[in-house]
Amino acid sequence: MPTTGSTTLAFAASGAVTATPDGDLLAESPIAVAEVMMNRALVALEDCATSAPITESYCVVGELAWDECCGVLAGVPVRTFKSAVFPTPITDVTNCDSSLLCVDIAVVLLRCAPVIDAQGNPPSSADMAAAFAAASTDAAVVMNAMMEEMPAGWERATLEQTFDGADGGCIAIVTSMTVGLPQTDWCLDCGAP
Repeated sequence: MPTTGSTTLAFAASGAVTATPDGDLLAESPIAVAEVMMNRALVALEDCATSAPITESYCVVGELAWDECCGVLAGVPVRTFKSAVFPTPITDVTNCDSSLLCVDIAVVLLRCAPVIDAQGNPPSSADMAAAFAAASTDAAVVMNAMMEEMPAGWERATLEQTFDGADGGCIAIVTSMTVGLPQTDWCLDCGAP
């Protein structure tokens, strides 16, 4: 993970994170926040010798397609809101000067699950147990990565993990959290009018 001492921390073309003079990190967009956390999970999974390779990693807005599920890691911004008392959303948006900008995000890891073979035979219990054990290990790796210290100025709440599948040979490990940012709006670079 890049340090907060650099002036601009670029995380692909989708967004950027910039360090303030105080060292706080400001995000350009919700997808930039999701990308920071996804990259944290990616590094942890790549460092774990027992994890299968990640074949694709990207951020997506909306539903994640499970077309190619074996080894897909995605960062997904789910919702944005303002909070005066983190992580509770504010209802009166007329007085937002001291509020945090918050993003609910999900880091989704898709893994393969054994399926019925071409002859109609179900997978063996040993194959299913091995796939689910590997997914459980990957879930622990991602959860540990999400519990590491947050970037400067960021807050985290409601960290949780759910499992979905095995649909169409895929298992989804969904790690969700709310991230509070030390800013009142997105740091957009829309160019000069």
